[in-house]
Amino acid sequence: MLEIVNYGQDEYGYPCLLVLGCFDAVHAGHADLLKKASLQAKINGLDLGIMTFTDGKGGELVTDFDERLKLFEAFKAKFVLKIDYTEEFKNTSCNDFLAVLDEKLNLKGLMSGKDFRFGAGAKGKSSTLKNYADNEDNGVWYTAVKDLMYNDEKISTTMIKEMLQNGDIRTANELLKRCYAITGTVSRGAGRGTQMGFPTMNVSYPENKVKVKEGVYAVKCNIGGTEYKGIANYGARPTFDEEEPILEVHLEGFGEEYYGNEVRVEFTDYLRDIIKFSSADELKEQLQKDISAIK
Repeated sequence: MLEIVNYGQDEYGYPCLLVLGCFDAVHAGHADLLKKASLQAKINGLDLGIMTFTDGKGGELVTDFDERLKLFEAFKAKFVLKIDYTEEFKNTSCNDFLAVLDEKLNLKGLMSGKDFRFGAGAKGKSSTLKNYADNEDNGVWYTAVKDLMYNDEKISTTMIKEMLQNGDIRTANELLKRCYAITGTVSRGAGRGTQMGFPTMNVSYPENKVKVKEGVYAVKCNIGGTEYKGIANYGARPTFDEEEPILEVHLEGFGEEYYGNEVRVEFTDYLRDIIKFSSADELKEQLQKDISAIK
């Protein structure tokens, strides 16, 4: 279990290496940095800590805080430096930020991506950290890690968000090195899916997570230790003149009532746009084609 160290409040007494960043998406570029940091921590006999913002820097998230904690465990991190991205923090100078780290952590090393920025006005950069480490009085070393690229562009959280919003779920998953997923509570719908032979779960879409492009997706869910594949419709239901976007999930082989429970939905592929059909029978025929496409 990762120890949570609240920035500016809690102390961490063991000699440590801290990785600096936001790590909203924990994408392939982040994974590369964290793997290298994990190795350096082991070589130098240091505990590995990872900095992250509780709710990112505002806006919708690719991974929420709890998801990030689970992902960080794979890199043998010992603690997470948890920071609330408040106006006060945004206005903290580079020197004051580093002073807090020095005061509260038994800091021996720092690592970050080469483009890492910090401090008020994002004035701090890798050269700032290098100068800090070069001062022997501070007693730390610093290493910057080169960014990973995709199509000659740096892999970033912004890039992945745009892919999710454009329906390019396959590439987003490739850069995340896992399936993009949301966790929501199952509620009762109108029952039309059951009437058509395609029972669905209405799953609440978390407000703080990036919304995928409205459309029909191939998905998978693990329920009770069993993985089920299926299809999901995220968006409006124009065939029934319902415009409010919701997430409806149909899982092949799963027909239990699951109301009130939480389910994690992993998006594996974008199948098609949402279409207004002339009748429920025409929609049923298309759903059968959608199911066939994932088998």
